[in-house]
Amino acid sequence: MPDLSSRAERLRILLIDDNPDDRALVERELRLRIPGVSVSHVSDAGALDQALAAGQFDVAVTDYRLRWTLGTDVLRAIKQRYPNTPVVMFTGSGNEEVAVEAMKEGLDDYITKTPKHYPRVPYAVLGCFERVHNRLRLQESLAREKLAKARLEIALQSARMGTWQYDVQTGELAFSDEIGPMLGHGAGFVHATVDEALAQVHPADGERVRAAWAGAVERDAAFAIEARVLGADARTRWLALSGKAVGDGTGTRRIVVGTARDVTPEVEAKEAQRAQQEELQAVLDVLPVGVAISHDPQISEITVSPYFCGLLGIAPGTNIAQVLPQGDGRQPYQYFRGGQPLDPADWPIRAAARQGSPVRGEELEVRFDDGRALTILVNAAPLLDRQAMVRGAVAAIMDVSALKSVQRELEGANRQKTEFLSVLAHELRNPMAAISYSVEMLRHIATPDAINKARDVIGRQTAHMRKLLDDLLDLSRITHNRIDLFLKPLDLRRVIEHAYESTRALLEQQRHRIAFALPEMPLTVLGDEVRLTQVLSNLLNNAAKFTPAGGTITVAGAADGRFIAIEVTDNGTGIHPSELEHVFEMFVQGKGKASGGVPGLGIGLAIVRRLVELHGGTVQAFSQGPGSGTTFRIRLPRVDDEEATQSMSGALDAGKGGRLLVADDNTDAADLLGAVLAMEGYPVEVAYDGEAAIELAGRWRPDLMLLDIGMPRATGLDVARWIRAQEWGRDVVLVAITGWGQQEDRRATKEAGFDVHLVKPVSPSEIVALIGQHLGSRQRDALPAPDERV
Repeated sequence: MPDLSSRAERLRILLIDDNPDDRALVERELRLRIPGVSVSHVSDAGALDQALAAGQFDVAVTDYRLRWTLGTDVLRAIKQRYPNTPVVMFTGSGNEEVAVEAMKEGLDDYITKTPKHYPRVPYAVLGCFERVHNRLRLQESLAREKLAKARLEIALQSARMGTWQYDVQTGELAFSDEIGPMLGHGAGFVHATVDEALAQVHPADGERVRAAWAGAVERDAAFAIEARVLGADARTRWLALSGKAVGDGTGTRRIVVGTARDVTPEVEAKEAQRAQQEELQAVLDVLPVGVAISHDPQISEITVSPYFCGLLGIAPGTNIAQVLPQGDGRQPYQYFRGGQPLDPADWPIRAAARQGSPVRGEELEVRFDDGRALTILVNAAPLLDRQAMVRGAVAAIMDVSALKSVQRELEGANRQKTEFLSVLAHELRNPMAAISYSVEMLRHIATPDAINKARDVIGRQTAHMRKLLDDLLDLSRITHNRIDLFLKPLDLRRVIEHAYESTRALLEQQRHRIAFALPEMPLTVLGDEVRLTQVLSNLLNNAAKFTPAGGTITVAGAADGRFIAIEVTDNGTGIHPSELEHVFEMFVQGKGKASGGVPGLGIGLAIVRRLVELHGGTVQAFSQGPGSGTTFRIRLPRVDDEEATQSMSGALDAGKGGRLLVADDNTDAADLLGAVLAMEGYPVEVAYDGEAAIELAGRWRPDLMLLDIGMPRATGLDVARWIRAQEWGRDVVLVAITGWGQQEDRRATKEAGFDVHLVKPVSPSEIVALIGQHLGSRQRDALPAPDERV
């Protein structure tokens, strides 16, 4: 089979089959053997009607026995609308009679559907496509040939070509009827002598015509010449004259025969074309577009229009094929592409000539030796001769420096949009922090039903809003590869417990049954507890949303050699096998949610995969297809039990000694956080602006300070710099708790002297754990390096 893929780079296939597996196998073979093929699936009558109405396919492949009709009916429908479209029948339910009937109806090929015949489908498709198009091309060629012949006949008639002859021995002239009007006489007019005929030639052309005539008569030289004649009607015409001496066969007579044709319209058209070219050149000279042209295939000489000369600062007529150095040896300008110098051999005009095809939209920078720079947009194309060989090239150049400036302004506007979103997140996080601290206070005060209900409602809303914001921020961090991890040995059973608590409300709302299959021994990994809890929460949320109400979700964990394996299994809607690898891509969402839950942002599983990979693990999805449920399996590197025990015991030994200072202009958040820390046994002072924090720190001399950044009178950055400037403040642990979480914000807090950068809302348990770690480590005189989150 010839390689036809290059002729069908954008071949569109209509695949008609009610069996999705057969369609998938056929599509696989088509894509393996036809690069760039487009396959549209038809699985029911409605889809077929839509496809036939649209008509956007080049070849149709159909089964014979379909749920709603037969393949022969499909064949007739296609041929009725699109008689030139090839149709291939690929079926296992047909027979010889079906094949013969289909061939009579116009079927282009018939293939028996067996495992070994699937690879034949793409070759049959390409063969049919080629045969049909060859037939169409032949028909078009015949039509063009017929049209060309008709045009030639009309041209010959409209040209009014005449013939003449001259007997050298007798001096007799003979004209056809068409020649007389060319000389301003009536039809059938003939000059008595050659001298009379030559007398009508325009004096400016007389010498040329007489020389050509003498050569034909005296030396049998053929001639073809255009000359003006002065007609008897006082009109000047251009005639195309040709002649050649021939013998009469006896050697005794010689006759000069020739043709004459009035070419006045053609000459006038050429003159008009020359005038138009001059006008076009004048237009190019005033338009803000530069033109460069070369008339040799090596592009060794390039001339440019005046506008381009002005851009480059060179004299008109300069050959720019080589940039000539100035008196001091420096190049007056140089081209750059993507910040790198562009070799002259790769100039767009030379690239177009070398490859024989246009070069479009090439953006280059021109840097001048005086420091100036221009951005130009270049489009180039080769010039071809009659044999389609490159004879030169032309390029059009436009100065787009102003457009690039606008682009930079738009990029700046985009950065402003990002900053706005950051401010919006900051304004949302402050009240969320106060709500979170209120929930913690309610847990310590009392447990009446009303308080518990309020606590649960506030907790659920806080968790929901926090997850939305965290997902959006994680999306930005993942996109820019700015995820930081706070690693320590963790028991994944505890992480699963936290994840379950965070998703319990949704699970109970959907009446799901959840079962745990976890070992009694710890499942220890080295990880970030917050991030791994986020991973398991996302998987549980995903299972809850894609499982019908009252479903079953199982969380299982086990040690698997050097890894810990966690599986979250549901009996929900399932995933088609072809989509399993795509569920972890950004913004991919299920098309239907049996539970009717909130659609979400479509980034949860993408975040899961990235966070697991950052922990050195893998995540996979398994499903037998729609309706069969889904299993997500996470594998994380296992931590040695002895190492984990030592690390955990060290963390438990951390004492609660040390004085704390909380500063935040949100008084509710500051007071509630101070109260929570006081309940944990720490001595705490609270300030509500930067200057108050500085004054209080000078008297209180705290061991650890929790500072908001955007405070009045003095920012948290100002407070941190003042603390670090004091001799006693060099060892104070500084923790930034702020709604600002961009990379620039983290860099600013680090430069100001902060040890830790936390983004609101932060759970009180996380703050307490962080304080215990830092102050406990200080008590053991073993201060850790600055927290990896900064």
